[in-house]
This record gives sequence, structure tokens and C-alpha cells, in this order.
Amino acid sequence: MALNMTHKYTKTEVWPVGNNIGSGVAVLSSTNQPAVTLTASGDHTSTTTVGPYSVTYPDGGVGLLANQATVAVDGAFRFPVVGASATTDRNVLVYITGAGALTLTASTNAPFGKVDRFIGETSATETSVWIGDYSADAT
Repeated sequence: MALNMTHKYTKTEVWPVGNNIGSGVAVLSSTNQPAVTLTASGDHTSTTTVGPYSVTYPDGGVGLLANQATVAVDGAFRFPVVGASATTDRNVLVYITGAGALTLTASTNAPFGKVDRFIGETSATETSVWIGDYSADAT
């Protein structure tokens, strides 16, 4: 499950997201609808190393095709957001680049959501982002 949730989601769907995609990842549908992966894609694996031993195991969503994941289409999640800082106001639009990075720069990037609040704990740009909310009164 996505460990970067800051406000609970209410809507989930199963989407094709690509292969080997982890949980908690910002994604766009083929129609540019933003979402966050709640489960890893069906083919995702993780590796754990203890001492000299490494074990690789499947950890994708159960019952999902290799390229599918369960996604949240609302709620708020923590992400590094390029351009965000302690002075970033709430409700500023957040965009997603073609490479999947979140940014405050519109340019040719697709809208993703709005700033809930700046956090700055795990990175200098860590921000809680309301997914798919472009209204001026995000709460």
C-alpha cells in the first residue's frame, strides 16, 4: 500500500500503469486523469538483503495483470514537488511532467492537483498534494 498518504482517498480504480511500477507513485491515465498507485503493478518485485543473502519476491497487487495497479483518484499524498518550499501557498496548482515528476511549473505539463501543505521532512521539496483537485477551495 502507498505509505505516502496524508488524507484518505474515497475513490479507487484499477488502471494500466505500466510494468514494474511501485506503490505511492503519481500516474496519469491515458486521458490525463491524475492518480496515485495504492498497490504496485502486478509484476512488481522487491529485494530484501540480510547479511550475505538476498531474496527477491513478488509484491504487486494480487490478481492484477502485470501492467495494472489499484489507484486512488482523490485524497492527498506526499511527494517531492519541484519548486515547492516553506513559502509555497496552499492551493497552488501542481503539474506532472512526462517523466512522472511533480512540479509547480505549468509549461507543457499536465495538471495533477493542488498543494495541501508543504512538509519538507524527507526532502527539501516534500509537499502534500490533493490529487485531481483544481478548485480554489481545496481543504
